[in-house]
Amino acid sequence: MNILPNNLAMISVVALAVIMNVVSVWLPKKAATAAKILLAAAALTGLFVRLPVGQAILLTAIGAHAYAAFSELIDRNKREMRMALRQKLQEVRAVEIVQRKDARRLAADVALTGLVSLGAVLFFGLAPETYAALKVFIVFMMISVSIQTIERAANFYSVRLYWLPEEEHLVVLSRFQPRDFPLRELKEASVWSSPDLLRLHPFFTFMSSHQDYTRSFGQVLKLSFPGETIYLSPDNAVHWHRLLAPFASASDRTGGKEKKVLPLWHPAVLKRLFWKGYYASTVKGVSAYTGLLAILLWLKAPAWAVGLFVLLWWGLNFYVSDRVLIAATDAEPITEGEIFERAQTIFRKAGIPHTRLFSVDSPDYNGFAVGMNIGRGAIMLTTATLQLPSPSVEAILAHEAAHIRKRDVLTNQLARFLFIGLLAGMAYLFFDQLKWLAENFKIAMFLLVYVFAFVFPMYLSFIAQWTEVRADFTGATWLSGGTAQMGQGLTELAAALDRDLEKSMAHRMADGRSSTGRASSLERDSWLWRFLEFQFMAHPPLYWRINSLARSGNWREARRRWLKDRFKESLPS
Repeated sequence: MNILPNNLAMISVVALAVIMNVVSVWLPKKAATAAKILLAAAALTGLFVRLPVGQAILLTAIGAHAYAAFSELIDRNKREMRMALRQKLQEVRAVEIVQRKDARRLAADVALTGLVSLGAVLFFGLAPETYAALKVFIVFMMISVSIQTIERAANFYSVRLYWLPEEEHLVVLSRFQPRDFPLRELKEASVWSSPDLLRLHPFFTFMSSHQDYTRSFGQVLKLSFPGETIYLSPDNAVHWHRLLAPFASASDRTGGKEKKVLPLWHPAVLKRLFWKGYYASTVKGVSAYTGLLAILLWLKAPAWAVGLFVLLWWGLNFYVSDRVLIAATDAEPITEGEIFERAQTIFRKAGIPHTRLFSVDSPDYNGFAVGMNIGRGAIMLTTATLQLPSPSVEAILAHEAAHIRKRDVLTNQLARFLFIGLLAGMAYLFFDQLKWLAENFKIAMFLLVYVFAFVFPMYLSFIAQWTEVRADFTGATWLSGGTAQMGQGLTELAAALDRDLEKSMAHRMADGRSSTGRASSLERDSWLWRFLEFQFMAHPPLYWRINSLARSGNWREARRRWLKDRFKESLPS
Protein backbone atom coordinates (compact mmCIF):
# COMPACT_ATOMS: atom_id res chain seq x y z
CA MET A 1 0.00 0.00 0.00
CA ASN A 2 1.25 3.48 -0.87
CA ILE A 3 2.31 5.66 2.04
CA LEU A 4 1.71 8.87 0.12
CA PRO A 5 -1.78 9.84 -1.01
CA ASN A 6 -2.23 10.45 -4.72
CA ASN A 7 -1.55 13.86 -6.24
CA LEU A 8 -5.25 14.64 -6.76
CA ALA A 9 -5.94 14.16 -3.05
CA MET A 10 -3.07 16.49 -2.08
CA ILE A 11 -4.19 19.13 -4.57
CA SER A 12 -7.74 18.86 -3.25
CA VAL A 13 -6.80 19.51 0.40
CA VAL A 14 -4.65 22.48 -0.64
CA ALA A 15 -7.58 23.84 -2.68
CA LEU A 16 -9.86 23.39 0.35
CA ALA A 17 -7.36 25.33 2.49
CA VAL A 18 -7.47 28.18 -0.04
CA ILE A 19 -11.29 28.15 -0.03
CA MET A 20 -11.35 28.30 3.77
CA ASN A 21 -9.05 31.34 3.70
CA VAL A 22 -11.23 33.07 1.11
CA VAL A 23 -14.29 32.36 3.26
CA SER A 24 -12.57 33.88 6.31
CA VAL A 25 -11.96 37.09 4.36
CA TRP A 26 -15.27 37.59 2.57
CA LEU A 27 -17.81 36.47 5.18
CA PRO A 28 -18.53 38.24 8.48
CA LYS A 29 -16.24 36.96 11.24
CA LYS A 30 -18.81 34.81 13.08
CA ALA A 31 -20.21 33.35 9.86
CA ALA A 32 -16.68 32.73 8.58
CA THR A 33 -15.73 30.86 11.76
CA ALA A 34 -18.81 28.65 11.54
CA ALA A 35 -18.24 27.98 7.83
CA LYS A 36 -14.59 27.02 8.41
CA ILE A 37 -15.53 24.64 11.21
CA LEU A 38 -18.12 22.94 9.00
CA LEU A 39 -15.72 22.68 6.04
CA ALA A 40 -12.92 21.29 8.23
CA ALA A 41 -15.25 18.78 9.91
CA ALA A 42 -16.63 17.59 6.56
CA ALA A 43 -13.12 17.29 5.10
CA LEU A 44 -11.77 15.32 8.08
CA THR A 45 -14.75 13.00 8.07
CA GLY A 46 -14.33 12.32 4.36
CA LEU A 47 -10.57 11.72 4.68
CA PHE A 48 -10.77 9.27 7.59
CA VAL A 49 -13.77 7.40 6.15
CA ARG A 50 -12.49 6.97 2.59
CA LEU A 51 -8.70 6.71 3.04
CA PRO A 52 -6.27 4.66 5.14
CA VAL A 53 -5.55 6.28 8.49
CA GLY A 54 -1.93 7.09 7.62
CA GLN A 55 -2.84 8.88 4.40
CA ALA A 56 -5.68 10.73 6.15
CA ILE A 57 -3.32 12.01 8.86
CA LEU A 58 -0.76 13.07 6.25
CA LEU A 59 -3.38 14.89 4.17
CA THR A 60 -4.61 16.64 7.34
CA ALA A 61 -1.07 17.86 8.00
CA ILE A 62 -0.69 19.09 4.41
CA GLY A 63 -4.04 20.87 4.58
CA ALA A 64 -3.18 22.52 7.90
CA HIS A 65 0.15 23.72 6.53
CA ALA A 66 -1.49 25.06 3.37
CA TYR A 67 -4.17 26.84 5.41
CA ALA A 68 -1.57 28.52 7.64
CA ALA A 69 0.62 29.45 4.67
CA PHE A 70 -2.19 30.91 2.56
CA SER A 71 -3.56 32.83 5.56
CA GLU A 72 -0.45 35.03 5.29
CA LEU A 73 -1.53 35.89 1.75
CA ILE A 74 -5.33 35.90 1.92
CA ASP A 75 -5.93 38.07 4.96
CA ARG A 76 -8.90 40.13 6.20
CA ASN A 77 -6.64 42.99 7.29
CA LYS A 78 -5.14 43.24 3.81
CA ARG A 79 -8.58 43.39 2.21
CA GLU A 80 -9.66 46.10 4.68
CA MET A 81 -6.47 48.00 3.99
CA ARG A 82 -7.01 47.81 0.24
CA MET A 83 -10.61 49.06 0.57
CA ALA A 84 -9.55 51.87 2.91
CA LEU A 85 -6.86 53.02 0.47
CA ARG A 86 -9.32 53.04 -2.44
CA GLN A 87 -11.66 55.19 -0.37
CA LYS A 88 -8.80 57.49 0.59
CA LEU A 89 -7.75 57.95 -3.04
CA GLN A 90 -11.27 59.12 -3.89
CA GLU A 91 -11.17 61.81 -1.19
CA VAL A 92 -7.75 63.39 -1.75
CA ARG A 93 -5.66 64.58 -4.67
CA ALA A 94 -3.50 61.72 -5.88
CA VAL A 95 -0.93 61.54 -8.65
CA GLU A 96 -0.41 58.11 -10.15
CA ILE A 97 3.14 56.89 -10.54
CA VAL A 98 2.85 55.11 -13.86
CA GLN A 99 4.68 51.82 -14.31
CA ARG A 100 4.93 50.25 -17.76
CA LYS A 101 4.13 46.52 -17.69
CA ASP A 102 6.54 44.15 -19.45
CA ALA A 103 5.57 40.46 -19.21
CA ARG A 104 9.22 39.46 -19.59
CA ARG A 105 9.89 40.85 -16.11
CA LEU A 106 7.45 38.40 -14.50
CA ALA A 107 8.65 35.60 -16.79
CA ALA A 108 12.21 36.11 -15.50
CA ASP A 109 11.10 35.64 -11.88
CA VAL A 110 9.02 32.57 -12.73
CA ALA A 111 11.94 31.09 -14.68
CA LEU A 112 14.30 31.57 -11.73
CA THR A 113 11.75 29.94 -9.41
CA GLY A 114 11.36 27.00 -11.79
CA LEU A 115 15.12 26.61 -12.14
CA VAL A 116 15.67 26.49 -8.38
CA SER A 117 12.74 24.09 -7.84
CA LEU A 118 13.50 21.76 -10.76
CA GLY A 119 15.56 19.23 -8.80
CA ALA A 120 12.88 18.85 -6.13
CA VAL A 121 10.13 18.40 -8.73
CA LEU A 122 12.14 15.75 -10.60
CA PHE A 123 12.82 13.86 -7.38
CA PHE A 124 9.15 13.95 -6.41
CA GLY A 125 8.19 12.45 -9.76
CA LEU A 126 10.97 9.89 -10.12
CA ALA A 127 11.94 8.72 -6.62
CA PRO A 128 10.42 5.47 -5.31
CA GLU A 129 7.97 5.24 -2.41
CA THR A 130 10.78 4.44 0.04
CA TYR A 131 11.66 8.14 -0.02
CA ALA A 132 8.16 9.15 1.08
CA ALA A 133 9.41 11.30 3.98
CA LEU A 134 11.52 13.45 1.65
CA LYS A 135 8.63 13.66 -0.80
CA VAL A 136 6.38 14.98 1.97
CA PHE A 137 8.98 17.64 2.75
CA ILE A 138 8.99 18.62 -0.93
CA VAL A 139 5.20 18.97 -0.88
CA PHE A 140 5.44 21.40 2.05
CA MET A 141 8.21 23.31 0.30
CA MET A 142 6.28 23.57 -2.98
CA ILE A 143 3.27 25.02 -1.15
CA SER A 144 5.52 27.85 0.08
CA VAL A 145 7.03 28.28 -3.39
CA SER A 146 3.55 28.47 -4.93
CA ILE A 147 2.53 31.20 -2.49
CA GLN A 148 5.61 33.28 -3.32
CA THR A 149 4.91 32.90 -7.04
CA ILE A 150 1.23 33.86 -6.64
CA GLU A 151 2.18 36.91 -4.58
CA ARG A 152 4.75 38.03 -7.16
CA ALA A 153 2.28 37.60 -10.03
CA ALA A 154 -0.36 39.55 -8.09
CA ASN A 155 2.08 42.38 -7.43
CA PHE A 156 2.97 42.45 -11.11
CA TYR A 157 -0.60 42.55 -12.44
CA SER A 158 -2.47 44.48 -9.73
CA VAL A 159 -0.06 47.05 -8.30
CA ARG A 160 -0.92 50.76 -8.69
CA LEU A 161 1.23 53.48 -7.15
CA TYR A 162 0.08 56.96 -6.05
CA TRP A 163 1.76 60.02 -4.62
CA LEU A 164 -0.41 62.16 -2.33
CA PRO A 165 1.19 65.64 -2.43
CA GLU A 166 -0.86 67.32 0.33
CA GLU A 167 -0.72 64.35 2.73
CA GLU A 168 2.89 63.58 1.76
CA HIS A 169 2.15 59.86 1.52
CA LEU A 170 3.04 57.12 -0.95
CA VAL A 171 0.18 54.64 -1.51
CA VAL A 172 0.65 51.17 -2.96
CA LEU A 173 -2.52 49.43 -4.12
CA SER A 174 -1.88 45.71 -4.52
CA ARG A 175 -3.99 42.57 -4.26
CA PHE A 176 -1.94 41.04 -1.44
CA GLN A 177 0.56 43.71 -0.33
CA PRO A 178 -1.11 47.15 -0.04
CA ARG A 179 0.85 49.87 1.77
CA ASP A 180 0.44 53.44 2.97
CA PHE A 181 3.86 55.04 3.59
CA PRO A 182 4.22 58.46 5.25
CA LEU A 183 7.08 60.06 3.33
CA ARG A 184 8.37 61.69 6.53
CA GLU A 185 9.52 58.16 7.48
CA LEU A 186 11.51 57.67 4.26
CA LYS A 187 15.09 56.74 5.13
CA GLU A 188 16.70 56.44 1.70
CA ALA A 189 15.84 56.96 -1.95
CA SER A 190 18.05 55.79 -4.81
CA VAL A 191 17.88 54.89 -8.50
CA TRP A 192 19.15 51.70 -10.12
CA SER A 193 19.76 51.32 -13.84
CA SER A 194 17.58 48.14 -13.92
CA PRO A 195 16.18 45.47 -11.59
CA ASP A 196 18.82 43.36 -9.85
CA LEU A 197 17.06 40.01 -10.17
CA LEU A 198 19.49 38.25 -7.83
CA ARG A 199 18.77 40.77 -5.09
CA LEU A 200 15.00 41.04 -5.58
CA HIS A 201 14.03 37.38 -6.02
CA PRO A 202 13.05 35.90 -2.60
CA PHE A 203 14.96 32.66 -3.26
CA PHE A 204 18.25 34.53 -3.60
CA THR A 205 18.03 36.86 -0.59
CA PHE A 206 18.77 36.63 3.10
CA MET A 207 18.57 39.07 6.05
CA SER A 208 16.42 41.56 4.13
CA SER A 209 12.72 42.53 4.17
CA HIS A 210 11.59 44.02 0.89
CA GLN A 211 8.70 44.13 -1.57
CA ASP A 212 9.30 43.90 -5.30
CA TYR A 213 6.72 45.98 -7.19
CA THR A 214 8.79 46.29 -10.40
CA ARG A 215 6.98 45.59 -13.68
CA SER A 216 9.69 46.11 -16.30
CA PHE A 217 13.43 46.04 -16.90
CA GLY A 218 13.68 49.84 -16.86
CA GLN A 219 15.16 52.03 -14.15
CA VAL A 220 14.30 51.08 -10.58
CA LEU A 221 13.41 53.40 -7.72
CA LYS A 222 14.47 52.01 -4.36
CA LEU A 223 12.71 53.48 -1.30
CA SER A 224 13.66 52.40 2.25
CA PHE A 225 11.17 52.77 5.10
CA PRO A 226 11.32 51.45 8.68
CA GLY A 227 11.32 47.66 8.53
CA GLU A 228 10.89 47.40 4.77
CA THR A 229 12.41 48.45 1.44
CA ILE A 230 10.29 48.66 -1.70
CA TYR A 231 11.40 48.56 -5.34
CA LEU A 232 9.43 50.28 -8.10
CA SER A 233 9.97 50.70 -11.85
CA PRO A 234 8.23 54.00 -12.72
CA ASP A 235 8.41 55.26 -16.28
CA ASN A 236 10.48 58.25 -15.16
CA ALA A 237 12.45 57.04 -12.17
CA VAL A 238 14.80 60.03 -12.09
CA HIS A 239 11.86 62.46 -11.92
CA TRP A 240 10.25 60.60 -9.05
CA HIS A 241 13.55 60.28 -7.25
CA ARG A 242 14.05 64.02 -7.52
CA LEU A 243 10.55 64.51 -6.08
CA LEU A 244 10.76 62.02 -3.21
CA ALA A 245 14.43 62.11 -2.19
CA PRO A 246 14.09 65.39 -0.20
CA PHE A 247 11.87 63.51 2.26
CA ALA A 248 14.67 61.04 3.05
CA SER A 249 16.82 61.41 6.15
CA ALA A 250 19.58 63.90 5.37
CA SER A 251 22.31 61.42 6.24
CA ASP A 252 20.90 58.82 3.81
CA ARG A 253 20.34 60.77 0.61
CA THR A 254 22.19 59.44 -2.41
CA GLY A 255 22.34 62.67 -4.38
CA GLY A 256 20.53 61.14 -7.35
CA LYS A 257 23.49 59.14 -8.62
CA GLU A 258 22.29 56.07 -10.49
CA LYS A 259 23.56 52.70 -9.32
CA LYS A 260 24.67 50.62 -12.27
CA VAL A 261 23.27 47.08 -12.32
CA LEU A 262 25.47 44.81 -14.41
CA PRO A 263 23.90 42.51 -17.04
CA LEU A 264 23.42 38.83 -16.25
CA TRP A 265 26.24 37.73 -18.56
CA HIS A 266 28.85 39.91 -16.82
CA PRO A 267 31.54 37.73 -15.12
CA ALA A 268 30.89 39.33 -11.71
CA VAL A 269 27.16 38.59 -12.01
CA LEU A 270 27.78 35.03 -13.15
CA LYS A 271 29.90 34.50 -10.02
CA ARG A 272 27.05 35.91 -7.90
CA LEU A 273 24.60 33.66 -9.74
CA PHE A 274 26.69 30.58 -8.94
CA TRP A 275 26.90 31.26 -5.19
CA LYS A 276 23.37 32.61 -4.88
CA GLY A 277 22.06 29.66 -6.88
CA TYR A 278 23.91 27.32 -4.55
CA TYR A 279 22.32 29.12 -1.58
CA ALA A 280 18.84 28.99 -3.12
CA SER A 281 19.03 25.28 -3.95
CA THR A 282 20.74 24.06 -0.75
CA VAL A 283 19.81 26.48 2.06
CA LYS A 284 16.41 27.89 1.10
CA GLY A 285 15.43 24.72 -0.72
CA VAL A 286 16.51 21.14 -1.29
CA SER A 287 16.54 21.12 -5.08
CA ALA A 288 20.28 20.49 -5.39
CA TYR A 289 20.21 17.56 -2.96
CA THR A 290 17.08 15.97 -4.36
CA GLY A 291 18.09 16.56 -7.99
CA LEU A 292 21.43 14.79 -7.62
CA LEU A 293 19.85 12.13 -5.43
CA ALA A 294 17.33 11.49 -8.22
CA ILE A 295 20.23 11.05 -10.66
CA LEU A 296 21.92 8.55 -8.32
CA LEU A 297 18.69 6.60 -8.00
CA TRP A 298 18.23 6.65 -11.78
CA LEU A 299 21.77 5.28 -12.11
CA LYS A 300 20.83 2.61 -9.52
CA ALA A 301 23.70 3.58 -7.25
CA PRO A 302 24.14 1.32 -4.17
CA ALA A 303 22.98 2.54 -0.77
CA TRP A 304 26.54 3.12 0.46
CA ALA A 305 27.23 5.42 -2.50
CA VAL A 306 24.11 7.45 -1.74
CA GLY A 307 25.13 7.72 1.92
CA LEU A 308 28.69 8.73 0.98
CA PHE A 309 27.32 11.37 -1.37
CA VAL A 310 25.21 12.88 1.43
CA LEU A 311 28.18 13.00 3.81
CA LEU A 312 30.54 14.54 1.24
CA TRP A 313 27.99 17.19 0.30
CA TRP A 314 27.41 18.05 3.94
CA GLY A 315 31.18 18.44 4.36
CA LEU A 316 31.30 20.70 1.32
CA ASN A 317 28.56 22.86 2.81
CA PHE A 318 30.61 23.20 5.99
CA TYR A 319 33.60 24.36 3.98
CA VAL A 320 31.85 26.94 1.76
CA SER A 321 29.16 28.16 4.18
CA ASP A 322 30.81 31.56 4.70
CA ARG A 323 31.08 32.27 0.95
CA VAL A 324 27.52 31.14 0.33
CA LEU A 325 25.96 33.38 3.02
CA ILE A 326 28.12 36.38 2.13
CA ALA A 327 27.01 36.01 -1.50
CA ALA A 328 23.36 35.49 -0.52
CA THR A 329 23.31 38.80 1.38
CA ASP A 330 25.33 40.78 -1.22
CA ALA A 331 27.49 41.79 1.73
CA GLU A 332 30.05 44.54 1.25
CA PRO A 333 33.34 44.47 3.20
CA ILE A 334 33.95 47.18 5.81
CA THR A 335 37.64 48.08 5.79
CA GLU A 336 37.79 51.51 7.43
CA GLY A 337 35.99 53.91 9.77
CA GLU A 338 35.06 54.01 13.45
CA ILE A 339 33.10 50.74 13.47
CA PHE A 340 35.95 48.96 11.69
CA GLU A 341 38.45 50.18 14.29
CA ARG A 342 36.18 49.16 17.18
CA ALA A 343 35.72 45.76 15.57
CA GLN A 344 39.47 45.23 15.21
CA THR A 345 39.95 45.99 18.91
CA ILE A 346 37.32 43.40 19.86
CA PHE A 347 38.73 40.82 17.43
CA ARG A 348 42.21 41.20 18.94
CA LYS A 349 40.85 40.76 22.47
CA ALA A 350 38.92 37.70 21.33
CA GLY A 351 41.96 36.17 19.66
CA ILE A 352 40.37 36.20 16.19
CA PRO A 353 42.32 39.02 14.46
CA HIS A 354 41.65 37.78 10.92
CA THR A 355 37.86 37.90 11.19
CA ARG A 356 36.27 39.85 8.34
CA LEU A 357 33.55 42.48 8.76
CA PHE A 358 30.71 43.06 6.27
CA SER A 359 27.76 45.38 5.82
CA VAL A 360 24.43 44.11 4.44
CA ASP A 361 22.02 46.56 2.82
CA SER A 362 18.86 45.82 4.81
CA PRO A 363 16.22 47.69 6.87
CA ASP A 364 16.21 44.83 9.41
CA TYR A 365 18.15 45.06 12.66
CA ASN A 366 20.35 41.99 12.63
CA GLY A 367 23.86 40.67 13.00
CA PHE A 368 25.22 37.33 11.90
CA ALA A 369 28.39 35.29 12.37
CA VAL A 370 29.42 32.89 9.60
CA GLY A 371 32.26 30.43 9.09
CA MET A 372 32.75 26.94 10.49
CA ASN A 373 36.17 27.73 11.95
CA ILE A 374 38.03 30.75 13.27
CA GLY A 375 40.23 31.19 10.19
CA ARG A 376 37.18 31.60 7.90
CA GLY A 377 35.06 33.61 10.33
CA ALA A 378 33.12 36.69 9.24
CA ILE A 379 30.58 38.99 10.86
CA MET A 380 27.78 40.67 8.93
CA LEU A 381 25.81 43.64 10.25
CA THR A 382 22.85 45.20 8.47
CA THR A 383 22.88 48.88 7.53
CA ALA A 384 20.02 49.43 9.99
CA THR A 385 22.10 47.93 12.82
CA LEU A 386 25.05 50.15 11.91
CA GLN A 387 22.82 53.20 12.56
CA LEU A 388 22.56 52.34 16.27
CA PRO A 389 24.79 54.24 18.76
CA SER A 390 28.42 53.12 18.45
CA PRO A 391 28.62 51.49 21.93
CA SER A 392 25.56 49.38 21.03
CA VAL A 393 27.07 48.36 17.69
CA GLU A 394 30.24 47.46 19.57
CA ALA A 395 28.20 45.24 21.93
CA ILE A 396 26.58 43.44 19.00
CA LEU A 397 30.01 42.97 17.41
CA ALA A 398 31.34 41.46 20.65
CA HIS A 399 28.39 39.06 20.82
CA GLU A 400 28.99 37.87 17.24
CA ALA A 401 32.76 37.66 17.85
CA ALA A 402 32.04 35.30 20.75
CA HIS A 403 30.17 33.00 18.35
CA ILE A 404 33.28 32.80 16.16
CA ARG A 405 35.68 32.39 19.08
CA LYS A 406 33.61 29.51 20.49
CA ARG A 407 32.95 28.00 17.03
CA ASP A 408 29.20 28.17 17.66
CA VAL A 409 28.31 27.95 13.96
CA LEU A 410 30.10 24.59 13.79
CA THR A 411 28.56 23.51 17.11
CA ASN A 412 25.02 24.09 15.87
CA GLN A 413 25.66 22.27 12.60
CA LEU A 414 27.26 19.28 14.35
CA ALA A 415 24.32 19.14 16.76
CA ARG A 416 21.96 18.97 13.80
CA PHE A 417 24.11 16.30 12.14
CA LEU A 418 24.26 14.26 15.37
CA PHE A 419 20.47 14.21 15.79
CA ILE A 420 19.81 13.25 12.17
CA GLY A 421 22.62 10.67 12.29
CA LEU A 422 21.23 9.07 15.45
CA LEU A 423 17.76 9.04 13.92
CA ALA A 424 19.06 7.38 10.76
CA GLY A 425 21.04 4.85 12.82
CA MET A 426 17.99 3.95 14.90
CA ALA A 427 15.92 3.55 11.75
CA TYR A 428 18.59 1.22 10.34
CA LEU A 429 18.98 -0.86 13.52
CA PHE A 430 15.26 -1.18 14.19
CA PHE A 431 14.06 -1.29 10.59
CA ASP A 432 12.11 -4.54 10.97
CA GLN A 433 10.37 -3.35 14.14
CA LEU A 434 9.48 0.00 12.56
CA LYS A 435 8.17 -1.76 9.45
CA TRP A 436 5.99 -3.99 11.63
CA LEU A 437 4.74 -0.94 13.56
CA ALA A 438 3.92 0.89 10.32
CA GLU A 439 1.99 -2.11 8.97
CA ASN A 440 0.04 -2.94 12.13
CA PHE A 441 -0.26 0.30 14.11
CA LYS A 442 -0.26 3.11 11.57
CA ILE A 443 -1.54 5.75 13.99
CA ALA A 444 1.21 4.90 16.49
CA MET A 445 3.81 5.17 13.71
CA PHE A 446 2.56 8.57 12.61
CA LEU A 447 2.48 9.75 16.22
CA LEU A 448 6.08 8.61 16.61
CA VAL A 449 7.07 10.60 13.53
CA TYR A 450 5.30 13.70 14.81
CA VAL A 451 6.99 13.35 18.22
CA PHE A 452 10.40 13.44 16.55
CA ALA A 453 9.27 16.35 14.37
CA PHE A 454 8.31 18.17 17.59
CA VAL A 455 11.45 17.24 19.53
CA PHE A 456 13.93 18.16 16.76
CA PRO A 457 13.31 21.97 16.81
CA MET A 458 13.25 21.92 20.62
CA TYR A 459 16.63 20.18 20.64
CA LEU A 460 18.08 22.68 18.15
CA SER A 461 16.63 25.55 20.19
CA PHE A 462 18.31 24.24 23.35
CA ILE A 463 21.74 24.12 21.68
CA ALA A 464 21.31 27.50 19.97
CA GLN A 465 20.11 29.29 23.12
CA TRP A 466 23.00 27.81 25.10
CA THR A 467 25.42 29.41 22.63
CA GLU A 468 23.49 32.70 22.55
CA VAL A 469 23.51 33.24 26.31
CA ARG A 470 27.17 32.24 26.44
CA ALA A 471 27.95 34.73 23.65
CA ASP A 472 26.32 37.57 25.65
CA PHE A 473 28.58 36.98 28.65
CA THR A 474 31.71 36.03 26.72
CA GLY A 475 31.40 39.07 24.47
CA ALA A 476 30.83 41.32 27.48
CA THR A 477 34.34 40.49 28.78
CA TRP A 478 35.81 42.22 25.70
CA LEU A 479 33.81 45.45 26.21
CA SER A 480 35.03 48.37 28.29
CA GLY A 481 31.53 48.60 29.80
CA GLY A 482 31.24 44.87 30.46
CA THR A 483 27.79 43.32 30.96
CA ALA A 484 26.25 46.79 31.42
CA GLN A 485 27.31 47.79 27.89
CA MET A 486 26.12 44.48 26.47
CA GLY A 487 22.76 44.93 28.21
CA GLN A 488 22.47 48.51 26.95
CA GLY A 489 23.30 47.36 23.42
CA LEU A 490 20.53 44.75 23.53
CA THR A 491 18.15 47.36 24.99
CA GLU A 492 18.88 49.77 22.12
CA LEU A 493 18.42 46.92 19.66
CA ALA A 494 15.08 45.89 21.20
CA ALA A 495 13.80 49.48 21.21
CA ALA A 496 14.76 49.93 17.55
CA LEU A 497 13.11 46.62 16.61
CA ASP A 498 9.88 47.58 18.38
CA ARG A 499 9.87 51.08 16.91
CA ASP A 500 10.33 49.91 13.32
CA LEU A 501 7.89 47.01 13.75
CA GLU A 502 5.22 49.41 14.98
CA LYS A 503 5.75 51.72 12.01
CA SER A 504 5.90 48.83 9.56
CA MET A 505 2.61 47.42 10.86
CA ALA A 506 0.99 50.86 10.59
CA HIS A 507 1.95 50.96 6.89
CA ARG A 508 0.01 47.71 6.34
CA MET A 509 -3.10 48.24 8.48
CA ALA A 510 -6.23 50.27 7.79
CA ASP A 511 -6.46 53.51 9.84
CA GLY A 512 -2.77 53.22 10.72
CA ARG A 513 -3.29 50.58 13.41
CA SER A 514 0.00 49.14 14.56
CA SER A 515 -0.82 46.62 17.29
CA THR A 516 0.89 43.25 16.83
CA GLY A 517 -0.88 41.61 19.77
CA ARG A 518 2.42 41.15 21.53
CA ALA A 519 4.22 42.96 24.32
CA SER A 520 7.34 45.01 23.71
CA SER A 521 10.59 43.09 23.30
CA LEU A 522 11.63 44.70 26.59
CA GLU A 523 8.63 43.32 28.46
CA ARG A 524 7.69 39.86 29.67
CA ASP A 525 5.07 38.53 27.25
CA SER A 526 2.17 36.11 27.73
CA TRP A 527 3.02 32.55 28.66
CA LEU A 528 2.27 31.20 25.18
CA TRP A 529 4.77 33.53 23.50
CA ARG A 530 7.30 32.80 26.27
CA PHE A 531 6.80 29.07 25.73
CA LEU A 532 7.35 29.40 21.96
CA GLU A 533 10.42 31.61 22.38
CA PHE A 534 12.10 29.55 25.09
CA GLN A 535 11.35 26.14 23.56
CA PHE A 536 11.51 26.68 19.79
CA MET A 537 13.44 29.85 18.96
CA ALA A 538 17.20 30.22 18.49
CA HIS A 539 17.38 33.13 20.95
CA PRO A 540 15.89 33.48 24.43
CA PRO A 541 13.52 36.48 24.69
CA LEU A 542 15.34 39.80 24.70
CA TYR A 543 13.75 40.88 27.99
CA TRP A 544 15.24 37.80 29.65
CA ARG A 545 18.71 38.31 28.14
CA ILE A 546 18.83 41.95 29.27
CA ASN A 547 17.62 41.04 32.75
CA SER A 548 20.12 38.20 32.97
CA LEU A 549 23.02 40.51 32.08
CA ALA A 550 21.96 42.80 34.91
CA ARG A 551 21.51 40.04 37.51
CA SER A 552 24.14 37.41 36.66
CA GLY A 553 27.81 38.09 37.23
CA ASN A 554 29.18 35.59 34.73
CA TRP A 555 28.32 32.86 32.24
CA ARG A 556 28.24 30.13 34.89
CA GLU A 557 25.57 31.93 36.92
CA ALA A 558 23.63 32.85 33.78
CA ARG A 559 23.73 29.24 32.59
CA ARG A 560 22.14 27.96 35.79
CA ARG A 561 19.48 30.67 35.64
CA TRP A 562 18.74 29.97 31.98
CA LEU A 563 18.34 26.21 32.56
CA LYS A 564 15.82 26.95 35.32
CA ASP A 565 13.97 29.76 33.51
CA ARG A 566 13.75 27.83 30.25
CA PHE A 567 11.29 25.59 32.07
CA LYS A 568 9.81 28.09 34.56
CA GLU A 569 9.14 30.87 32.04
CA SER A 570 7.40 28.43 29.69
CA LEU A 571 4.61 27.77 32.19
CA PRO A 572 1.40 29.85 32.61
CA SER A 573 1.86 32.52 35.25
